[in-house]
Amino acid sequence: MEFIANMVGTLVRVSEDENARFRFEVWFDYTRQAINLVREGAMLAVPNFASSPREQRLSILEVVTILPMHYGLGDDTRGYPGFVVEAARSAANDWEAQENEATEDTTKIKCIAIPTNFEIVQAIRANAELPELSEESNIPMLGASARLLDSDFTQYVINRGIGETENVCTAGVLIRDDQVRVSVRIQDLLRTHFGIFGFTGAGKSNLVSTLISNLLSSTREPVKIVMFDLMGEYSTLLIDHLDRMEDAMLIGLGVETFPNSLVENASLPANTPPAEKREALGRAVRDMVNTTLLPPALANTRKLFGYPTASIINARKIRIWRDRTATVGSFISEVRGAFKGGMGNCGVAVHGFVERLEVEFREQNFTPALIADLLGRINQVLQAGAVEQQKLTDTARLNLTGLRSRVEHDGTELANQLEIPASVRIGLPDLVQRLNERERSGLYIIQAHNPDLLRHFAWMLGNFTYESRRRSGQIAPLVSFVFDEADEFIPQGAKETYAESSEIAMTLARRGRKFGLGIGIATQRVIYLNTSIMAQPHTYLVSKMPRQSDRERISEAFGASEDVFRQTFKFKKGDWLLMSYDATGLEAIPIPIHTEDANARIRRFLDDAQRQAEGRRPAEQGRP
Repeated sequence: MEFIANMVGTLVRVSEDENARFRFEVWFDYTRQAINLVREGAMLAVPNFASSPREQRLSILEVVTILPMHYGLGDDTRGYPGFVVEAARSAANDWEAQENEATEDTTKIKCIAIPTNFEIVQAIRANAELPELSEESNIPMLGASARLLDSDFTQYVINRGIGETENVCTAGVLIRDDQVRVSVRIQDLLRTHFGIFGFTGAGKSNLVSTLISNLLSSTREPVKIVMFDLMGEYSTLLIDHLDRMEDAMLIGLGVETFPNSLVENASLPANTPPAEKREALGRAVRDMVNTTLLPPALANTRKLFGYPTASIINARKIRIWRDRTATVGSFISEVRGAFKGGMGNCGVAVHGFVERLEVEFREQNFTPALIADLLGRINQVLQAGAVEQQKLTDTARLNLTGLRSRVEHDGTELANQLEIPASVRIGLPDLVQRLNERERSGLYIIQAHNPDLLRHFAWMLGNFTYESRRRSGQIAPLVSFVFDEADEFIPQGAKETYAESSEIAMTLARRGRKFGLGIGIATQRVIYLNTSIMAQPHTYLVSKMPRQSDRERISEAFGASEDVFRQTFKFKKGDWLLMSYDATGLEAIPIPIHTEDANARIRRFLDDAQRQAEGRRPAEQGRP
């Protein structure tokens, strides 16, 4: 165990705290060097009351806020203005003059720290063995010295209990010390759910990409990630894994999600001339790249996305799901079920007329000729003003007019739908089978042109997967259903399709873990989330939350104090407060971390894809 030299503070105050048990105030002598070393996330060792002549026990505290203070100024500026300004100028001189050595008693660094609930135990004798880490046996002694742990021992404390053979990934590095890597257990992170909360500009999507990338790259056991991508961001932010992973897919809900050229390219017959194939692929790649949402940091790299996009299209990793196409019979049955009123004496005759149409066209699909036939029959009844010699009532005429309008509008849309080739089509059973496959990891990014359809699909996929595992008792591999913009899936007072996605999220959050199913939620506005689901995640990553209502909701769900959140106001992009009951070495202790920039990772991948493509080009040009 090593401490940072010449960094010794004093524990000057202890008070009770309803969230962290105790709140400690530690003062360090001010120097410029010290103000850069004693920062949020620093680990302090303070002798506690369990120490004895045979062994020393040092409680480990974590600094959550710091503030330089000058006795000459204090915290009251209501005095004579001239004196206050002169005192401030004198204080500035004191800050600048003390580089490596404290020469003024008037300047201190005030630290607020919370207990980690662990202590260092070291025998007091020559050649004593390395200190051990155990649960705290007593509280620190008021007035005792506080020493700053070095990088190696800080990492040992933060990752306590995480074995080298465990399935872990790196969440990030300490903000104050990039030599300290913070690990999380992948199984606990996914099985007991996680939440990512940060306001606009905090880099929420960037963090989601980095976290998923890290765990997919590091996992020693197969895991599956299902991303419900409401904004269409993650085909960009995870394009490296879409390209490199064997089982990775970008799934669109309906042909409307992607450009028509994608389906047209997949529809080419096998005997299509090579030049036509290249041209069709080029159109599909160009249209996909031009309609892809890029973060500002990658805006000037749009052309480079053509290389991996072509690779993904050729590998049939872009798939399209479509619910069963409605036949004419099922379509008419649905419309007839919504007819209004009893329609008086003609009601039986009207239902009989429509039912005959339903039976006659039961298994047929919509075509222009069939639509014209149907419209002709309905118009004939409307023009006659009667059916089977029963005069149409106003309600009956309204219902038949509605049927005619639906056939003309919706039937035409169904008739004009592009046929989805088998090579790019995917069904729900196939996707569930992939989620239950134990041999390899998988990534499935799901997008839709219609948010209601995305919510409905989340409900179907979640239910189908949950029921298949419940019936079979399957618990592996781990599957995490990640809801980006979670307030659009699980809001308070959910209705209609919101009720469907809220229902499956609640099922997975409460009962999914015993079958290896978990959820991840990411949002800017915590206050809009369903309260019951908000309380389910065991791991939180929190950045700037300017609104107090959002902070209070997180504090209530996790039990973190206002002191803990205060440090997030200083966070820059990529800085996050990691708190977990299960996944980290320190249980329920906030750890300020900095995470890798996903944009930088994607840029490296694009540059590598370009080099590989340009390296293949001379060889291809040399072929006969």
